[in-house]
Amino acid sequence: MEPKPMNTSSHGIEELDHLMTYVADLDAAGTAYERLGFRLTPVSNIASMGIANRLVPMRPRTPGAANFIELMGVADASLLPAPMREVLSGAPGIKSMVMMTGDAQAAHRMLVDAGYPFAAPSHVRREWAIPGEGSVWPEFDVLLPIPAPLKFNVCQYHNVELYLREDWLEHPNTAESLLAAIGVASDARSAAAYFERLFGVAAVRSADGGHAVSPGRTELVLYEPAAFEARFGCPAPAAGDGVAYAGMRIAVRDRDRLAALLDANGVPHARVGGIVVDPRSACGNVIEFVERTP
Repeated sequence: MEPKPMNTSSHGIEELDHLMTYVADLDAAGTAYERLGFRLTPVSNIASMGIANRLVPMRPRTPGAANFIELMGVADASLLPAPMREVLSGAPGIKSMVMMTGDAQAAHRMLVDAGYPFAAPSHVRREWAIPGEGSVWPEFDVLLPIPAPLKFNVCQYHNVELYLREDWLEHPNTAESLLAAIGVASDARSAAAYFERLFGVAAVRSADGGHAVSPGRTELVLYEPAAFEARFGCPAPAAGDGVAYAGMRIAVRDRDRLAALLDANGVPHARVGGIVVDPRSACGNVIEFVERTP
């Protein structure tokens, strides 16, 4: 079979794949997300980079991609690559969007030629110990984050099927897929322009004031503070450089079942557009759960 041609207009980026969320205490963060009704993977260490993570895998929206929340903590600060030192520090919350590409080397060339200052891809092979089953070894090539209005990096999977175990994709809260990364900007239209150029598509403004742009199906949606507060019913995060990550939108099969689970676990939530959990319960992230649509 011939490989799929690279999309040059999006610099080889095919999908917004997952969201890297920094947490200071990985155990506590895992407990918090379990209270939200998510099923998490076991802890995995990327020893060469001094980091550890747990994932909330969901159902991919694009072939070849994954779809998950990554809770990431520091295991050994002395081993952190320079681009990760700033990312894995400060307040908890989303620190980077991770884009999927089918060819990291080709995407790197296109991005650098277009003025995005990425270092060459790093190849990572890490052990993932599955209790009672032994170990598997995910492999990927990654372009580490660069300065941008909202930091992002790029990943090519070599065995994405390891992230797609059916038992990990079924969640007590009925979560199906990550639909969007949510950000706040003092000027959402201007902030979206950077990503329009990156993805090679125009942003779409919705009735709630969000400006949505995507290289595939999972979106980045940017709101100005007043529109954010009207949509989510909680204060907008401070956007120190004019734009900041705020949270995520997730599709669920059954909002009533989700609400009952949150009530049983003592997690405060509000019904605004969807069911909204504020940052105090989700490691610095607003999470909006919306009903899955066909």
